[in-house]
Amino acid sequence: MPPAAGSRKPGAGSAPRMLAAVLSVAAVSGAAAQSGPPIPDPDTAAMEPQVREKIARERRLVAEDPGSAARWGSLGRAFQAHGLEPEADAAYARAEELDPADFRWPYLRATALRNIRPEDALTAADRTSRLNPGYAPAHLLAAELLESVGNVEAAMDRYRQVLETAPDAAPAELGIGRLLLRRGELEAARERLERAAALAPRAGPVRAELARLYARQGDAGAARAAAEASRQLPDLVPVDDPLLTEVWDEAVSARGYQQRALRAEAAGDFDAAEALYDHLLGLQPGDSDILYNFGNLYVRTRRFEEAAERYEEALAARPEHVAARVNLGSALLMLGRRDAAMEHLLRALEADPADPDANRTLGGLFAYRGDNEAAIRHYRAVLAGDPQDGPVHRDLAIVLAAEGEFAAAWEHAEAAERLGSPPTADFLLRLQAALPRPR
Repeated sequence: MPPAAGSRKPGAGSAPRMLAAVLSVAAVSGAAAQSGPPIPDPDTAAMEPQVREKIARERRLVAEDPGSAARWGSLGRAFQAHGLEPEADAAYARAEELDPADFRWPYLRATALRNIRPEDALTAADRTSRLNPGYAPAHLLAAELLESVGNVEAAMDRYRQVLETAPDAAPAELGIGRLLLRRGELEAARERLERAAALAPRAGPVRAELARLYARQGDAGAARAAAEASRQLPDLVPVDDPLLTEVWDEAVSARGYQQRALRAEAAGDFDAAEALYDHLLGLQPGDSDILYNFGNLYVRTRRFEEAAERYEEALAARPEHVAARVNLGSALLMLGRRDAAMEHLLRALEADPADPDANRTLGGLFAYRGDNEAAIRHYRAVLAGDPQDGPVHRDLAIVLAAEGEFAAAWEHAEAAERLGSPPTADFLLRLQAALPRPR
């Protein structure tokens, strides 16, 4: 790797200066240890070079000014951004000791602890709310922690507290809707979840919860549409949390940039997401998963040519990446390149014969070519895995009728109607003329 801009290769006389710098930091670290807790020193040997450098730099800054809550807090953010939650907690705890009136430190402690010591995380979130009752993310974190342990009423109260200070908080509407759904209050849950969807139209988890609600209400078509939307959207609900955003912005690892790109995409900031994926590829050129996710971003913004290029690069790096091959086929189809699309989709089925997206798309392609026998085979493969796929029942009915299998066509046409994807009135009239609807 070439030296960074502004750096120089070690030469004669560099070793004594480097040794002096190390001894200087060690001396300051020793002084810090005498006046407070030791600075956490995690094993970073397996981490990416830029992560190791960042953590070493933040530790040096704390060693130079061990009485600064801000320095300890910055170290905590660097630890947390790179998955070192216990070390982050220790750093935030020291920041809180040095500046107990600053609500940031107990809040960040709560976020670092939520997955390793949930009870302590809830206690820290409560301290945050006492120091700053208007910081909605602290109430949201407490609500999610309470919900996770089954304390429904307390969780509901905290979600409502979020909305008192942040009326447009989609995660709070989602949380209330989810709890109402579990209590069986379907209409009230629907109101909350549809409001969450309006506030966060690109949030996959909201659509997934709506799919469950619609299914319980017997609206199979709406349930299917919501479930399909949830699979096409980022698995994130945007949260307006400036403090936690500062943490994630500290991430310099490939995984950290990936999470930032997904958050930008979920928030609809596609330019920022694209820039982050570009940066990621600079860190890890040719990474198949990064290229695959980059392609997905282009599909969601209807840039199918760029999407196809990214999927092809992903497959060049990992030919067995089935999802990339399926999505490449779909992107090529959107570009009108049907033969190339079919080739990739058939190759995807060699690796995974049950893949629903490949079978669904191939069904449509073979039907377009007039090869109804192949279309029927692929549509039935989809329904073997998901009998509730209304659009596939509808399309299968059409090709069955074209083959003169009118009784089977009626069976699938009626299934499509039940599932909210009815065939056209013209098709039903023609099918009725060929064979009256079975009673």
